[in-house]
Amino acid sequence: MTEILNDADIAKEPEILNTPMKDAFDWSDDKTDVRDAIWDNFMENNNHSTDKTVEAMKPFLDMSEDDVRDYVEKNLKK
Repeated sequence: MTEILNDADIAKEPEILNTPMKDAFDWSDDKTDVRDAIWDNFMENNNHSTDKTVEAMKPFLDMSEDDVRDYVEKNLKK
C-alpha cells in the first residue's frame, strides 16, 4: 500500500538558507546565499574538513527561520 503524504507532512528546510545574505540581513551586502555563508564559516573554522562541515550543517535543515537568523547574527555579522 502506498501512503500519500501531504505537503504539511514533509519537513521543509528554512527558506532563509536559500536567500542571499544581502536580502536576509540589512547589515550585509554579500550576494552569497545564507547556506553558503554558513558553510564557508564552518570550513574556515574546522581546517577545511568537508566531512565535519557536512555534519555541522545538518541541524540547519531542521531549524526554524528565527534560529538560523539568530545563528547568523551571532556568528557571521562583522
